[in-house]
Amino acid sequence: MNAPDSHSENIRATEDALRWMRGANVESALLGEVSRTVRGRRRRRTAVLAGVGALALGLSLFSVTRREAPPAPATTTAVVTAPRRETLADGSVVVLREGAEIATDFSAGMRRVTLRHGEAHFEVVKDPARPFIVSVTGVEVRAVGTAFSVGLGGTAVEVLVTHGRVAVGTVATAPAFVDAGQRAHVADTGATPEVSVISATEMAQALAWRAPQIEFSRTPLAEAVALINAHLPPEQRRIAADPGAPPLRDLRLSGFLAADNAEGFLLLLESTFGLSADRTGSDVIVLRSGR
Repeated sequence: MNAPDSHSENIRATEDALRWMRGANVESALLGEVSRTVRGRRRRRTAVLAGVGALALGLSLFSVTRREAPPAPATTTAVVTAPRRETLADGSVVVLREGAEIATDFSAGMRRVTLRHGEAHFEVVKDPARPFIVSVTGVEVRAVGTAFSVGLGGTAVEVLVTHGRVAVGTVATAPAFVDAGQRAHVADTGATPEVSVISATEMAQALAWRAPQIEFSRTPLAEAVALINAHLPPEQRRIAADPGAPPLRDLRLSGFLAADNAEGFLLLLESTFGLSADRTGSDVIVLRSGR
C-alpha cells in the first residue's frame, strides 16, 4: 500500500479549516496581528517573520505551494461569496448576514421591518413622512434616512450606526439616540439601551461580513491578484506581479480573505511568503520575489 500523500492531506486539512473559518471572525484579528508584527519587522526581522509565519500557518488562513509540475485541470480554483443583498419596496437596501431573516410591512405612513434571526445592515432612503422602524424581540430601531446594522444574539440586541442617527428603545424604556460611530447594546427586552463610542477599526471588524469573501484553493498568484483587483474601488491602486520574477508564476495560494482587503493580502504575502510589495509607483503596487 502506498504511503499517504502528506501534501494532499495538508491541502484537505486547510480547506476544512477554511470552511469553519467562514463563520468565525478570525480574519480581522489575524490581519491586525500581522500588521503589528510587520511594523516591528525592521527591529527584529528574523524573529518576527518566524512568529508571523507560525501564526498564519497555524490558523490555516493561508498556505502556499510551489508548482513542480503542470497541475491537473481544475474548473474552479477560487470561489467568491457575498452576503444576500435586497432592495426593499421603498428603495432602501438591506444586506443580510448568512442565516438572517426579515419580514417587511410597509404602509402609507410607516415602513416596518422585523428582524427574526441574525444580523442585517440597512441603508435607509430618507422619507420624513414614513419613519423606518426595525423591530427585534421587543426592541425598536427608528430612523428616517441613515445606515445602521442590527444584530440579534440570544436575547441581546446590538445596533451599530454607520451614518446618521437612530433612536433605540423598548416598550418599557425611553428611546436612546445613537449617532454614527456609536453602538447601542440592549441586554434584554425591557433593558435600557447602553450607548458607547466605537472606533473605526472596531466598526470595520464588526461589519467585515458585508464584504464579498474569496476562498482560494491552490490558486495561482496571478489569478488571486486579478480577483483582488476586480473588487477594489476605482480610486485604489491595483496590484501587479513583476514580470521579471519567474518564481512568482509557481506560487499557489490557499486561504480565505475579504475580497476588498488588498492591504491585508499584501501584508500576508510579504510577511509569510517572502514577497515584497513595491508601493513607490503612483498607479500600481508591484509584487516582487524576495525583499
